[in-house]
Amino acid sequence: MRRSSLAGTGFHRIWAGESISLVGTQITFFALPLVAVISLDADAFDMGLLNACGSLAVLLLGPSIGVWADRWEQRGTMIVANLLRCLLLAAVPLAWLLGGLNLPLLLVVAFGAGALSLLFDSAMASYIPALVGKDRLIPANSWMQSSVSVAETAGPGVAGLLIQLLGAPLAVAVDALSYLASTLALTGAPRSVSKTHEHEHEEDNHWQAIRHGLRTVLRDRVQRPLVLAAAHFNFFTAMFFALYILFLVRSLGFSPLLIGLLSVASGVAGLVGAAISARLAHRFGYGPVLAVAYALPGGAAVLVPLAGQVGTVPGAVLVALSGAVWSGAVVVNLILSESVKQALVPHAYLGRATSIIKFVSFGVEPIGALLAPGLVALGLGLGGTMLLASVGVGTSCLWLVFTGVHRLRQVAAPAEPDRPAPAPITTVGEEL
Repeated sequence: MRRSSLAGTGFHRIWAGESISLVGTQITFFALPLVAVISLDADAFDMGLLNACGSLAVLLLGPSIGVWADRWEQRGTMIVANLLRCLLLAAVPLAWLLGGLNLPLLLVVAFGAGALSLLFDSAMASYIPALVGKDRLIPANSWMQSSVSVAETAGPGVAGLLIQLLGAPLAVAVDALSYLASTLALTGAPRSVSKTHEHEHEEDNHWQAIRHGLRTVLRDRVQRPLVLAAAHFNFFTAMFFALYILFLVRSLGFSPLLIGLLSVASGVAGLVGAAISARLAHRFGYGPVLAVAYALPGGAAVLVPLAGQVGTVPGAVLVALSGAVWSGAVVVNLILSESVKQALVPHAYLGRATSIIKFVSFGVEPIGALLAPGLVALGLGLGGTMLLASVGVGTSCLWLVFTGVHRLRQVAAPAEPDRPAPAPITTVGEEL
């Protein structure tokens, strides 16, 4: 993962802007649930709704967002998505200052942020391969996931401190500002051009474009099991994290600052995962590493409900260890899965492939998030429901085992002599 391998492409400008916004996103990741729990006295059902809303945006709008990301100029699309996310998140501290903060507003913010984040990610998934070339995808994806890990290292601690000092609503304002910084980085980045005229028949309508994207992903013998494994994983992950903050605050008595500090371990482990993912794939192959990466978080998640059975200090250690193992495995999973997708999917369909993968894999999250409080109400309790979710998370690896994807060693783009070349990138700014 050498900087020189990506120098001169304009990639590091994109990476720098995204790194800033990711720290802000981590603040909101912690702040929004804490706004609900502390400022609005939310219960398990409210938390389920809040966690479901972001995924509901993917479920309702995902395929369409992917088509738009493929048809619009990617850099401009990313800028617009950033600016709209900034305005949306700014509504939370503004409403709090005016005395109008309520749960429906948080639900709207979570829904809108989910939709705009998908638009940004779908555009970026198509933009990055054209920027760096497919032979440098793993280094580029490793840099991006390293940023996620740095954000997970710094973000929670900063979030906990800001929430402790300013309150959760005002902490969200920092995320809004981070999107402005990301936008400034993007304005000097290389520009891409629309791919519609190069890759699609003009008579293809919106729904035909969506169906083409679905076929591209779901007919592939490698992509299909990976998508189904991700859906399985995310269903139980949503169930688990719908109750996670509530469990830490109500059952374990952790403060926002302590929750943020414990999450630093997750970010450090994510950095390790980003650093070793390419070597793991080279040494063991993509399939074996991905199968293990799907299984490990389930075992890690079990440690959180177990933390309720021990004292405060041992419980804090278990929560930190859980986050570290979970984050390291997930980062490796994301880097390799993204590299597989970008290698196998024709460039013209990367935007919609990204949104469709998220549509399938994230679309189940509202169900999992809303099922969690139902199981609590039926008597399973917070800890019992999280334990059940942990088992579900770990079994997601079976999709790879039963389909033989766990034996996949290398990934190469299929021979497609009639496939058009990626859309050109025109440099309009200097490399950072």
